[in-house]
Amino acid sequence: MRDLREMWEIGGLVEDQNKDKVADRVNIWFDLNGEIHPEGLIDFCARLGFETTSLSFDFLLQNNRYSNKLSFVKNDIETSVEWDLNHFLVRYQNEEEVSALLRFLAGSWHRSFVSGVVPIQKIKLNENEIFIEAKDGNMTVIPVEALQKTTSEKSYQIDSLIEVWNELGFMHSDQASPANNHNVNFLTEDSLEHHSWIEIYYGASRIGMESTALIFPITARNEPNALKFHFEPGDAKDARIQLDGNIIQFTGAGKSLTNAISYFFREKHWSSDGHFGCWERQFKKLDNKEESLFHITWNDEGEIQELYDKLGEWGEYVKDKKDLNINVFISEPNAIRNDMKRNIENSFPQAKVSIRSAFKPGYFWLIEEVLPSLLKLRKHIGSISINCLKEERADGLELPIRWIQELYPVDEVMAQELQIDSSFIDFKLCEVMDLDATYEVIVNDIQGNQLYQNQIAIPVSKVPYVEEGKHSYPTTAYFSIYEGSKQIVQHFIQTDRERFYTFYTEHILSELWGKSDHSSEEAGFLRPLFDRIEINVEMSEEELKLPVGEERISSLEALHEDLYFNTLDYFLIKGEQTVGKGYTAAGGVYPFIKVKEGIKPKAEITAYQWLDKTREAILTEQLLFNSGQRTPIEVKYRLGKERDLIKEDISDYVQVEKIPEDLPLPKKAQFHAWVADYSYRNKPIYVYEVFADIKETYYSAIKLTANKPTVLIETGHHANEVSSMPAIAELIDEIKEKYPDIIKNMNLVIIPRANPDGSELHKRMIADNPEWKHHAARYNAVGLEYSDVRYKDTIFGEGNVVPKIMNRWAPDIVIDNHGIPSHEWTQPFAGYHIPPRFHMSYWIPNAMIYGIARMLNKKTYPEHSAVLDSIMHGVQQRVKQSNIQDMNKYWMGRYKKYGNQFMPKLFPIELVEELIFYKWPTKTDTSSRDAISRFPEWVSADLISEAADETVYGEALEICKEAQKLFNLGSIEWINSEEQEVYRNYDLEDIRVERLRPLKVPVISENLS
Repeated sequence: MRDLREMWEIGGLVEDQNKDKVADRVNIWFDLNGEIHPEGLIDFCARLGFETTSLSFDFLLQNNRYSNKLSFVKNDIETSVEWDLNHFLVRYQNEEEVSALLRFLAGSWHRSFVSGVVPIQKIKLNENEIFIEAKDGNMTVIPVEALQKTTSEKSYQIDSLIEVWNELGFMHSDQASPANNHNVNFLTEDSLEHHSWIEIYYGASRIGMESTALIFPITARNEPNALKFHFEPGDAKDARIQLDGNIIQFTGAGKSLTNAISYFFREKHWSSDGHFGCWERQFKKLDNKEESLFHITWNDEGEIQELYDKLGEWGEYVKDKKDLNINVFISEPNAIRNDMKRNIENSFPQAKVSIRSAFKPGYFWLIEEVLPSLLKLRKHIGSISINCLKEERADGLELPIRWIQELYPVDEVMAQELQIDSSFIDFKLCEVMDLDATYEVIVNDIQGNQLYQNQIAIPVSKVPYVEEGKHSYPTTAYFSIYEGSKQIVQHFIQTDRERFYTFYTEHILSELWGKSDHSSEEAGFLRPLFDRIEINVEMSEEELKLPVGEERISSLEALHEDLYFNTLDYFLIKGEQTVGKGYTAAGGVYPFIKVKEGIKPKAEITAYQWLDKTREAILTEQLLFNSGQRTPIEVKYRLGKERDLIKEDISDYVQVEKIPEDLPLPKKAQFHAWVADYSYRNKPIYVYEVFADIKETYYSAIKLTANKPTVLIETGHHANEVSSMPAIAELIDEIKEKYPDIIKNMNLVIIPRANPDGSELHKRMIADNPEWKHHAARYNAVGLEYSDVRYKDTIFGEGNVVPKIMNRWAPDIVIDNHGIPSHEWTQPFAGYHIPPRFHMSYWIPNAMIYGIARMLNKKTYPEHSAVLDSIMHGVQQRVKQSNIQDMNKYWMGRYKKYGNQFMPKLFPIELVEELIFYKWPTKTDTSSRDAISRFPEWVSADLISEAADETVYGEALEICKEAQKLFNLGSIEWINSEEQEVYRNYDLEDIRVERLRPLKVPVISENLS
């Protein structure tokens, strides 16, 4: 005889197929001959489901998959249960008594129910007493009354049938939690047909599997607060599932009723390729009709024409003068500047003509004029010092080091040409009293003797910023004429970029503000002022790929960034000034800019109105079935509680949602995909779930989490940060092949593309400029940082995905894979540096990969601190073993040389060992959008990775993908599920399974902070 104390353990009536020490299927089939349908078997099936994380609806049939067999045998002497080898034998005198025994086994029985270690060989019921017989003959007697559960306070008020089984699982609470606790009643009638009973038993097992706590018994009581399933045979030909408060009523006859019960308990939600609730899918998508606010065109003769016109005006004045120097700064590519030089030399043969770039002029001066001279001295060069004027305009947005910034990355370009190390070239910041030019270059030999000296003064313009009283001082177009050392002509010219930017800020922004709707109290990030503004610009400007990493010089990329960020700042500042509320997401800002050499500048601007949209609340109240098909033939629902009931024929409704072809997919690993929501532009947002392989039809996410830690990784949050999306698909496959213990120890939940609308916009933008950063594509379709609307009632589906995962899975660690620019980020009309809204510099990369952690107070949350130390050490160890380590050192050196040594607060470096890892002090807040702040009781870590990946390709993309994978691996591979405490509680209220939170660190880490 087998020990009955083992019945609810792995190796008993449940099994661990994948050997991860978690039960993942039942291990018994029931021999039901149709002659007995004990109500208590509903309880028994619920407990059977409760003890596993996954199951299939095949255990009520003879099945060779399962080792054990349960048989019911009529017996006139006793009602009892024994377990002989693989035969679980239930003897019964009548259905009432066997139901009582089955309820006891389901709701009260566990290994420690009776003291001692002697195996239990029989349990029987006799006159309302339970007799537990041990192998040594000892008997324990318990009155059935002593096993009665207390009344639960958990109550249910359901507005829709689809709340019962939705994309989260079974009846999840509105508040995310590791617990999914339930109080259900099954109310049955003896006249139910055999096949209806079978479906009810299966349904109870699925509810048990989906619950982390369940109140027993679930039959033989009618508790007012419970969620009730009432099965009532009737004479009607068709069957109905009707919602009535907390009661779900199944009525009908024969096959129709069986179809209804089967559908309700077997069918998967439409988001997981099922049929359940598919009639509601149409209301998940928004009506994206659009209306134009205005359409404006702009044309200009351009800076070149003005230059020629002005030179023509001065031609007569200087035609007889000798020893002339004509110095020009113009914002055009080198080829056009060379043509202009020839043209001006032809017009002024007596003059020496210099045509310099008006964008990054110091860089081009050093490369085009200074470097050729230094190449002649190459063998003698010991050091090169570049003195740069300190920027000190009180009303300017420029940093004190702006003139150093404008040279970037000249030291490496020059070093390559001169065949020296870039460390031989340094920058010095000079006060105006010490330097009478913008730049001065001094070259010494090894002994310190001066070999070369030169200097240049750079012209600038004064351009108002979108915030009153602040200005930018960008380099500008300009010409001067000298006769000998005497300046006789000087004229400043707006560059084409400045001409358009001035028109845009003075006319377009005010027009957009004036025609936007400011009336809603929900304005700001909850409700955009306009849908989007599309800015189509064509200009002739410098576009140059540099021989340093991903670096490039692109004045129109800079314009793209200025148009985008300065528009955001305009509405932020304007809103604060006029309505006392800044508009952080006024609407989508789409700059589409084409570089066309030699053309005159032009633009078209179209703004689109924001049209209020709603997602209807669909309340499904009734489903109608016939005997001919499993799926319902009719549905009745309301669009809101106060709306009329709508009847819809769904007899031939087919639900199909194909995974987009361009969504990165694992090629080798098993994963489960579901649609968590739809983006604002109606694109599906998928979630991948990866856990130890199962072979069953149904699984419970929350039960998997109750048994093993879960990690959520979000990718593609900002769509121009491109590496994390393909990296995660590769990582899933690599984990299967190289690191199988990871999935034995935890569950992974992946958002493979969190922002599909941003990705679509990014795709449009790279068509013209494939290597720009395209920050305008980082947010969603209407320019919203959609994490701002997490946990809010929002139409922006992209903001709902993480909250749904937190509810469905309750993950322990949340990782958000992000990126930073892979090359210099310049904004001449915001102070050259990145926008003032950022309090840390992202002007150039500080690492190939670095981390950010939201850090709770160490004294209050010491266990979280230990987890974070393990993560930071794990990431460092992963990076240390790769070539990413050298890249990190390289970028940190660049970051120090150009920024940190001059302005350490704006260019901060916070190290964990040799890895940059910023720790953001975080307070707990139940209204927070951040996981660890909102759920500190069960979220152990909340991390961000940052790779230098904004719009990269080829080898650069591969490096960034590897960096993201190393970060994710280092963050999770230290987790050992055996160290995490999982325990079951058995009390007078319920049976529950829980895992102790936060995570336990296997080995105490050294203090890395």
